[in-house]
Amino acid sequence: MKLLIIAHYGQQPPKNTMRRYHNWGKVLVDRGHKVTILAASALHNTKIDFIDELGSDRSVCDGVRYLYIKTPQYTGNGLGRMKNMMLFCMGIKKYSSLNPDLILICGAYLYGFARRAFPKVPLITDTVDLWPESIVQYADFSKSNPLIKYLYRMEKKAYIKSDALIFSMEGGVDYVRERTYAGKINFSKIFHINMGCDISQKDKELEGVSFDLGWDFNKFNVVYCGSIRQANQVQQICDAAKIVKDRGYQDIKFQIYGNGDDLSMLQKYVADNEINNVRFYGRIEKEKIPFILSHGKANILTYKHVPLMKYGGSQSKLFDYLASGKPIICNAKFGYNLIERYRCGVVAKTQSADALADAVEKLYKTDTDELVKMGERARKTACMYDQPVLVDQLEKVFQYVCNKK
Repeated sequence: MKLLIIAHYGQQPPKNTMRRYHNWGKVLVDRGHKVTILAASALHNTKIDFIDELGSDRSVCDGVRYLYIKTPQYTGNGLGRMKNMMLFCMGIKKYSSLNPDLILICGAYLYGFARRAFPKVPLITDTVDLWPESIVQYADFSKSNPLIKYLYRMEKKAYIKSDALIFSMEGGVDYVRERTYAGKINFSKIFHINMGCDISQKDKELEGVSFDLGWDFNKFNVVYCGSIRQANQVQQICDAAKIVKDRGYQDIKFQIYGNGDDLSMLQKYVADNEINNVRFYGRIEKEKIPFILSHGKANILTYKHVPLMKYGGSQSKLFDYLASGKPIICNAKFGYNLIERYRCGVVAKTQSADALADAVEKLYKTDTDELVKMGERARKTACMYDQPVLVDQLEKVFQYVCNKK
């Protein structure tokens, strides 16, 4: 079939690290489908514009066709991002002549714009972030904010009227059950497909990349790879590192890779507080991540704990961590936790720097053989969420929608 994926942040690799739709697309193409991804030209929080770089509003990557809507660059979450989002949404109408058999949109806020452009095409809404509830809980926006109220209305409309719903978080169906409009939802149309990972691609990157990490491999290196923003709670890693150091563990080191609004602040924070067992490396290319993660003793996952986490997590970096075959330290008790379910590491008992330090210390004291077994279980878990497995699930959603039609 001809599938159109409308994903604001779904630009092609290697510069875009959000690869859910590209990973799906290239497997679907291999299976005989035709896949087009419609995305914004401006890459989130960067100075990259794909139309400017390509010299065209279209491209093909791994057999997946990309079309780009011209959008302005921005940083942060202010008016610049709102303008970018609105111009993208309004630009969807321009592509109404594409004539797809099926449409998948990333985010409920796109529903109205996609439906106006394609009034007769079956439409699936894929939710990887529970907007706007996540904005309310993580960024402290008021539910009475006009934009938030609008997003709630769009969410309601999309959940009721979409031909199928996919949630990356396992508890997405629980979230829908708790909505006031749950009685209007056909729950047989709700599916769960986690973020997963592309095992073969990560293994290729691991084999093809080698560079000097600058670590002392005789130390117990704990690695973080990801965004450095308020929601990621990276300061808690720094505070836990200080506690671990003060407890006398001089050979536990924290290697932090990534960029974000809090990076410069945290660099100053560790310098001012003499937290010399933490080192920041800044933004890192996606293809280098498997090499980095494979050389640590453990990988660390941190998030600000909010009630929304009861529905489960679907973080891309969790699957990067799992694929590396190393134990995972997690600071957050969230629902449907794969780390606990498959015994891949240690989860802190509470959301505090002390509890995170306890989790690090516990893993540090764990027998080497058990650390190896944790890593093996992590890798096995990643394989359960490999892209071909996820696309098998996706094709079942397609079949459901086609049968319904």
